[in-house]
Amino acid sequence: MPIYLDNSATTQVRTEVLEAMLPYLTDHWGNPSSIHGAGRRAAKAIKKSREQVAGLLNCLPEEIYFTSGGTMSNNIALLGRARFAEANGHGRHLITTAVEHPAVLGPSQFLESSGWKVTYLPVDKKGQVSFSDFERAMTAETSIVSVMWANNEIGTLQPVQEIADNVCAREIFMHTDAIQVAGKIPIDLSQLSISSLSLSGHKFYAPKGCGVIYLKRLANVMPIVFGGGQEMGVMPGTESLANIVAVGAAAELAKREEAENLLHLRRCQQIIADQLRQCERLMVTGPSSLEDRLPGHLSYCLPGVEGEALVLRADLKGVQISSGSACHKGIIEASQVLKAIGLSKEQAMGSVRISVGRFNDEEQCREAAQILLQVFAKVSGKAQAALTLT
Repeated sequence: MPIYLDNSATTQVRTEVLEAMLPYLTDHWGNPSSIHGAGRRAAKAIKKSREQVAGLLNCLPEEIYFTSGGTMSNNIALLGRARFAEANGHGRHLITTAVEHPAVLGPSQFLESSGWKVTYLPVDKKGQVSFSDFERAMTAETSIVSVMWANNEIGTLQPVQEIADNVCAREIFMHTDAIQVAGKIPIDLSQLSISSLSLSGHKFYAPKGCGVIYLKRLANVMPIVFGGGQEMGVMPGTESLANIVAVGAAAELAKREEAENLLHLRRCQQIIADQLRQCERLMVTGPSSLEDRLPGHLSYCLPGVEGEALVLRADLKGVQISSGSACHKGIIEASQVLKAIGLSKEQAMGSVRISVGRFNDEEQCREAAQILLQVFAKVSGKAQAALTLT
């Protein structure tokens, strides 16, 4: 049985989550907009899921909206708020970072092509933005700020609280992509001054195809998709009932097991990190201190070796990891994140990511680390030999 260590790409659907959603694929298939019994039952299920997600985030249920995924949530936050800003005469300046996910960089670039000024804040070698750079970037025209909470490729945690406090004091709309965070780090929106936040169900043991956007009460966005007005117009279209039920169940479990899961991910992360230190040519990307990194997340590069080759060799040995981000499938080039932290092309091409989940136990992690150590050492030795010959 392969050891799956690619949980930052997607997670296995939990049995409890599957059991919660199955009745809404078989017995209770009503349209939530219908007023008959089947429709009312479906609407009640969505209401419960909204409450469960709100419980995970410690916010009001009416601040939770369901979408088709994290990408859509990010697009709604940025493009929907930009539409509102334009309609109400607000400034057309967006501040984000150079290490955002494409689901944030894409809308940002679209706004830039539409006449917005977009500032892409640089990061240090750990991938972290400087608060002083952020303050210098702020102008009277700044109306949107979007800063990723945790980076999917290199695990960097950004100073979201510090930035949010500053943005809130200026009454500016702030969004954070928290897709990698749910179930790993506590999220308490009663203590965090942000306007919107995005999640994706398949990152915390729900199926693919359902996301969440938190919109703080009175934080206005305008629709970017048009239809029947479901989800209070934020995400029109007949609701994906079973998936929404699944996200609610996954959120409730994540909240219940929050402390336990954090400790488990940190232990497994430490086991793998300790073993891989034996490979001398293996370079850490992102924060070297595990406390500054997303729990369960490790990332490295092996100069002179293609990351895809490392992934395939590890897969043949029964360990499944990734090279860079799974969202970049088919693109064999250094990612913008690795470029932003100052890696050379040679270094960046040898990137790998190892991400632990709740279904990985400590014994598995020890075994996987030994296998990866052998793979990295063997490939590294061949690369070094080739360089010597040339």
